[in-house]
Amino acid sequence: MSETQQIRIGAWAGIANLLLSLAVLLTTRDSWKFWPVRGDSDAEYAAWFDQHSAGAFAQTFSTNIGALLGIWFAFSLTRALRLPRDSLLSFIIRTSATVIVAGMLVVNAMFSVTSTPQFIDDPQSWPLLRAFTEACLHTFYGLLSVFAFFLLAAAAAIHQGRELPAWTGWTALAAGLVTLTGSAVSLVRSGWLAPLSLPAVTPFFLFWLWVAAVSVVMLRLPSRDLPERSGEPGEDEP
Repeated sequence: MSETQQIRIGAWAGIANLLLSLAVLLTTRDSWKFWPVRGDSDAEYAAWFDQHSAGAFAQTFSTNIGALLGIWFAFSLTRALRLPRDSLLSFIIRTSATVIVAGMLVVNAMFSVTSTPQFIDDPQSWPLLRAFTEACLHTFYGLLSVFAFFLLAAAAAIHQGRELPAWTGWTALAAGLVTLTGSAVSLVRSGWLAPLSLPAVTPFFLFWLWVAAVSVVMLRLPSRDLPERSGEPGEDEP
């Protein structure tokens, strides 16, 4: 596979990452409450999972696939930026994408467990359901620091190499700082900024939007494949 093909396939993976991440918003029937929110009662937690158990499983599937595609995007991004394989920035970008996959698998495993009837149907299990959800929240928002490292490393690489437009670097820097700050959301106990409320997941969607935007830029990069030389080997050029 040529370098141009690798970059473009990775770019399509980045766009698919956004679409799969947005798909989670279609798996519940409530207009603005896509997940149970910290501050809800134990009964409200159980009621949400009872109503949306199928949607919760669909969310875990789509976000797991999206995270795996993120590794492909990260590899293609380092190629688009012409980063040496052994460079620090290349290592941070690729390792961050890998850690995100591992973290999302753990988060989604816990999220899936809370959707099982054993937790939902027995009121005595509701505190345990809440404990699982809290562990899920802390892991989920703890991953924001990894998202931020990815974005900040990408910003530095874009500024250093100038292979992509400057705005992709500045937006990566801004999104990285917002995402890093977003880790503190896990400390909020209740209210409109409580974990898993729609405003509180904005940093995640900011990351996925940046990935999709840069993917479009990568699709528009000129081909890097060298044209085949005509004539016999060793033949002098005119």
